[in-house]
Amino acid sequence: MVEREDSRPGDWSAHALQLFLTTVWSMVVDEDSYTGGYPSWIESRLRGRERGSVPDGASLTALDRILACGVDPEDLTDVVRQMQHELVRNVCELIDDPGLSGIGLDEDWSEQVDFRWELVAVRTTGPAGRAPIDGLHSSLDEFDPSGRSGGPRGRPIPARLPGYPLHARLAVAQARAGDRIQAINTWRKATGAPVMEAKAAIDLLLDQLRQDPESAP
Repeated sequence: MVEREDSRPGDWSAHALQLFLTTVWSMVVDEDSYTGGYPSWIESRLRGRERGSVPDGASLTALDRILACGVDPEDLTDVVRQMQHELVRNVCELIDDPGLSGIGLDEDWSEQVDFRWELVAVRTTGPAGRAPIDGLHSSLDEFDPSGRSGGPRGRPIPARLPGYPLHARLAVAQARAGDRIQAINTWRKATGAPVMEAKAAIDLLLDQLRQDPESAP
């Protein structure tokens, strides 16, 4: 059967747009997924390698060096997620209109190109049909699973607590900022401790900070 342009594509092309952008977001690192004490996207790269062995690949070697310097894995997640978001947005703008990204504004480039890109949804069930999908870049952030429309998490700077691990310093900073639930979650992600144990540990550190204000950030 020869496919045709659907005369009434709106009912299903909007669903196609949503499905496409939801799938795109699923390829961005999940900031809430944690495995083995690390964000899952990092753990999946470290998994299967013997402790102390030489990393296989330049990116894994760089990742090992970064972690060895004591960088917060959550900060890596924020950087990678933001860069992925920017890349996806640029691709969406390229498909919607290259001019949105400044492409094609140069006359020499424009004179050599007599085509444009387009995302087309092709219906595979029911009546055959095709419909162009527009507004990718303007709709992208509506489907951010975090609900922040592509924005960063805005996590607090870890408290200065010499001798304490990063998760403890970050949990204390979150608690002092008024987000005790997130503080407890941070502690539990890193240690696996029960809720009450995590709460008690954070409260103990907060008491220490109150007794020694010089330790406060």
